[in-house]
Amino acid sequence: MSAEAIEKIVFVIVGILLALFLFVWNPMELYASTSRWIIIGYIVLYAIYRFIIDINKSKKRGTS
Repeated sequence: MSAEAIEKIVFVIVGILLALFLFVWNPMELYASTSRWIIIGYIVLYAIYRFIIDINKSKKRGTS
């Protein structure tokens, strides 16, 4: 498996565990909307991370 495939699998697993943690167990007694915003924030941070990684890869190839 490539490193990118492993990274995506880990992202999905962590996202599912985060959703289960916040919605099912709800340890912090959060409202459902707050839990949704935390999950959305997680996805947005991952998208920003991927964007930065893609920029770095293109610079290494010299195609920026």
